[in-house]
Parts: sequence; C-alpha cells; structure tokens
Amino acid sequence: MMLRLSVFVVSLMLAALAAAAEAPKEKPKEEPKEAPKPSTHTVQPETFRIEAQLKGVFESPHMTEVVFRPDAWGELTVKEAAAPGTRVKKGDPLLALDTQKIDDAIKDAEAALAGMEPALKVAIEELAALEKTLDMDLAAAERAKRYADEDLKRYTEVDRPSAVKQANFAVKNATNYLAYETEELRQLEKMYKADDLTEETEEIILKRQRDTVERAAFGLELAKQKADQTLNVDLPRQDISTKENATRQAIALPKAKAAIPAALAKKRLEVEKLKTDQARAADRLAKMKKDRDAMIVKAPCDGIVYIGPCVRGSWPRLGQTLERGAQVKPHDAVITIVQPSDLFVRAAIPEEQMERIQLGIEGLVTPTGYPSTTLKARLDAVSETPVTPGSFDARLSLTLPKSAPRLMPGMNCSVKLVSYLKKDALTVPAAAVFSDEADEAVAFVYVRKADGSSEKRPVTVGRRADGKAEILKGIAPGETVLLEKPEPK
Repeated sequence: MMLRLSVFVVSLMLAALAAAAEAPKEKPKEEPKEAPKPSTHTVQPETFRIEAQLKGVFESPHMTEVVFRPDAWGELTVKEAAAPGTRVKKGDPLLALDTQKIDDAIKDAEAALAGMEPALKVAIEELAALEKTLDMDLAAAERAKRYADEDLKRYTEVDRPSAVKQANFAVKNATNYLAYETEELRQLEKMYKADDLTEETEEIILKRQRDTVERAAFGLELAKQKADQTLNVDLPRQDISTKENATRQAIALPKAKAAIPAALAKKRLEVEKLKTDQARAADRLAKMKKDRDAMIVKAPCDGIVYIGPCVRGSWPRLGQTLERGAQVKPHDAVITIVQPSDLFVRAAIPEEQMERIQLGIEGLVTPTGYPSTTLKARLDAVSETPVTPGSFDARLSLTLPKSAPRLMPGMNCSVKLVSYLKKDALTVPAAAVFSDEADEAVAFVYVRKADGSSEKRPVTVGRRADGKAEILKGIAPGETVLLEKPEPK
C-alpha cells in the first residue's frame, strides 16, 4: 500500500514538472538603469610646469667664410681643395681655382690695351689739327662763297658781254680783212694790165696776193666757227657752270658752318671715347689680375674646413666635397673655417610655443649623439620676426663642463626650456573649465557636492599647458570637478 502511494506521488510530481515546462515563462522584471555619471577629477596639489621642447643645433661664433667676390671674372672652376673636416692653420693651402682661361684672357686684354694707344695718339693729333684749322676752314668756305658771287657778277657784267663782242668783232675783222685783200688783188690785176713789168714779176706778186686773199677767206671761216663756238656752246655752258658754282657755294657755306664745328665736336667725343675705352680696358685688366691673384686661397685663420655657408646653425652642404672641375658661384661662401670653441645652441621655436618662451629662462640641452649627457643652457635671444613660416630663431648659451663630450658645430640636440614651475599647484583638466557665454573672460567649473549634485563656481585661471589649467582661486584641494557640463534637471 505504501509502495503504491509513493509511485502515485512521484507520478504527480512528474506531471507537475512537465506542465510547468510547457507553460509560458514569465520575463524577469528589469531594474531601472541609472543615468551615467559624468567624468570627474579630484583636485590635488601637484607640481605644474610649462615646458618648451625644441630642436637645436650646436654652432660656433668663430666662423670665417671664404667668399670669391670677383670684380671682372665670373668663371670659377675648382682645381684642388681641402677636404671637409680638415684641420688647417692660418696660411695653409685651402683652395686653388683653374687659372688657364683667365691667364689667356689677361694676355688678350693686355694686347688689346696696347693696340689702343696708337689709335688714341692719332685721334689726338687729328683733333689738334681740326682745332687749328677750324677758323681757316670756315674762312675758306666764306671766301669760296664770296669768290663765286664775284665771279658770277663779273661774268654776267663783263666777261660774257666781252666774249660776245670779241666773237662778233673777230668775224667782222676777218670779213673786212678778206674784203681788203680781195680789193688789193683786184687793183693789182688791173694795174699789171697797164704797166710794162715783165710777166714773171707780175705773176709772183699776183700769186702772193691771191694767197693772202685765200688766207683771209680761211681766216673769216675760222672766225665764224669760233664765234659760233663761243656764242652757242662755250658761253651757254659757262652761264650754267658759273651760276651753278655760285648756287653750290651758297649752299656749301651754311653747311660748312655747321659741319666743320660738328666734325670738331665729333672728333673730341671720339677722343674722349677712346680715352674712356682705354681707361676701362686698363681697369678691367687690373681687376682681372686682382681676381687672378685671389684664385689661390690660403686659410685665413686656424680651424676646421666646412663646405659652404652656415645657415642659422645648419650646414646645407654638409657631406659635400669640392671636386676637381666643380663650378664655384661668385659671392657664394665656398668654404667656412670654423673654430669649435665657445659653442652655443641655435634652436627653432614653433610659433605655437612662443607663449612659453621668455628671455633668460634656463633649460637643458641633450646632444643627439650623446643622449646620456645633459648640459645647462640659458635662452639669450629670440628673433623679432619668423625666420621661416611658423618658426622663430632662438640662441642659447651653454655651460660646458670639462667632462662634456667632444661636440662639433653642426651636431644636433634637443632643448627643454622650463618657462613656468610651481609646486603644490591646483590644476584641473582644461576640459573642466568653461566660459560664460555672455563673457568669455569669466571662467567657472562644476564642483560636485556631497549629495551628488553639482555647483557652478567661478574660478580664476592661471596658466594653461598640455591639457591642464592652473586654478588660482575658486576651488580647494580634495574637491571634485566635473569634466563636462551636467545635464539640466
């Protein structure tokens, strides 16, 4: 009986369990989520420092640049040069430039200068002659004009009428002479018919007279030809030439009055130009000789050879050498002799760190090549204007102990400058400080109270740096501030 009762009870329990498994489960009640608590910061006294981390380079104040400043010669080619890093003494050979081309140019310049002297002497003599003959040449031009006018007047008034008269008179005289001789022959012939002269004598006289008549006739013909030549050829041509000469001399006189002094002035300018050219050639020759002497360079002082110029502590041509055949630019620092003493540090200050910089502040310098060495430094100077976009130039003096490693100009370093240091300062994250919307100069923080609420409290903010703000007034050690504004209730 008891066994049956136990089986029955077990069966009931199994049935109940099966029913419970088939019945829908009730979801557990979710507890209400709490609002996330704002981030906070508990104010505690701590050391607050403002540092400037800079990149720097060691530099020497004792640097002497070797610069070619040629006056006349610009082709500078390296023949041989001291290697970078060479230690030199004053007067040691430093650099030699190729002189072949300048030597040839000097010879050509000397020859050209020598050739200028004879030309100048000739020009000076010609100028002296022109100065002496100026008045004579002007007088000759005026005289030629006067003579031409006088010749034209005499020709017109005297010579031409006389020539016409002479031509006509010669024809008339020849005509009369022929008539006289013809009449003489006629009378002889008439006379000899009536006298008792012998026939032989008669013939001789008559023959002579006939010859005379023939000569007279020929003379008349010549006279007419000459008269025609004179009247129709010679005189018309002389008319033209005489008048033309007078006209030409009338034109030539003012031209001579202008040209003769102008020729003198031109010759004077020519002489002055030759003198100037000679002086310039002599000056260029002297400058080339001076440039030639400067092409053999000796060390101006003791020191170490660096290639190129130093630009704010850095050496743009560091690692370069002056190979044979390399070209050197005029007025460029080819070599710099450096004395590695009294080193200082030249550093670049990013513009965003200028607020952390004050003249006279001290700091530490760590050479890049000797990271375990720390040197004391002081900021002595800062450039008034940026030296590159967003960067200012700084100069720091060093305190070098005897144990300092061997430092050389051009070596890099890091600089740490502490511009502000305060122990037991009360600081908060910068995010915990808010500004009044109406007046950004008014700052405040939210301080958490004991009951969990927050209090908006005005504060006086000191320095800010690296995400922190120094609180000078308004909070006390141990208080907690919110890092974000609380949600309005």
